[in-house]
Amino acid sequence: MTTERNWFADAELLSPELLKEFGKTLIVAPHQDDESLGCGGTIALLRQLHLPVHVLFVSDGSMSHPNSKAYPTEKLIKLRENESIHALQILDVDQDNITFLNLKDSKLPSIEMPGFDEAVNSIREILLKIKPQTIIIPWQRDPHPDHRSTWQIMHEAINQIDFPVKKLEYLIWLWERANESDLPDPQEHKIWEVNIEQTLVQKKEAIAAHISQTTTLIDDDPEGFILSPEVLAHFDKKTEIFIERLS
Repeated sequence: MTTERNWFADAELLSPELLKEFGKTLIVAPHQDDESLGCGGTIALLRQLHLPVHVLFVSDGSMSHPNSKAYPTEKLIKLRENESIHALQILDVDQDNITFLNLKDSKLPSIEMPGFDEAVNSIREILLKIKPQTIIIPWQRDPHPDHRSTWQIMHEAINQIDFPVKKLEYLIWLWERANESDLPDPQEHKIWEVNIEQTLVQKKEAIAAHISQTTTLIDDDPEGFILSPEVLAHFDKKTEIFIERLS
C-alpha cells in the first residue's frame, strides 16, 4: 500500500493566473466518480474562472456491482450516468458538456488489444469536435488497469490530432495500490498542486453525489464496490496533485 510520500513535497503551485491559461479544458474519467475524486476542486475553480470544461467518461461504470439483481447492467449504467450529471452540476458543468463513451467497464482495451484502435478513433473524433486547449487524464501508471488503458487510448488519440494541447495527469489509486515503479520520476515529470480550499466543499458534495459508490444504496451484491472512508480521506484535502511530463 502506498501512502502520501514525499515525492510530491516539492510540488509547484498552479496559481489562478496559470489556471486561466488552461483555456477550454477536457477532463477524461475512466469511471463515473474519477472526475470528482481526482480533480473536482480544480474543475470548480476552472468554472469560477469562466473557462469551458467538458468531461468525457470512457467506461459505462457497469461493473461496480456486477451481481446486483436490483440494479442490473442497464439500470446501473443509467444510475451512474445520472450521478455523474448531478456531481458535475455541483461543479458547475452542465449536461451539454458531458460525453459518455460507454465502453465496457473493467475491459477497456490497452494498446494492441482488440477494440483499441476503435476507441482511439472515437476519442480522436471527440477531440476534433471539442478542440480542447488542455486535457486532464489519469496518471499513466495508475494501478487500475482501466486507468492505464484510458491513458494509452488518450495518448494515441492526442498524437493523431493536428493542434497542440497541454496535458496533465491526475491521481486516483496511486495512494492505495501503487508500487515504487508506479510513482512519478522527478526527472521525467513536473509535479503541480492546485489549492482547492475555496472549492473543497463543492468537491466533497460532488463525490457524495456518486451515491452508488459511496453508500450502501446497492446492498444486494457482496462483491460490489464502495469507496471506503480510508480511500475517501485521500481526496479530502485542500490541494489536488497533477503531473506533467517534461518531454
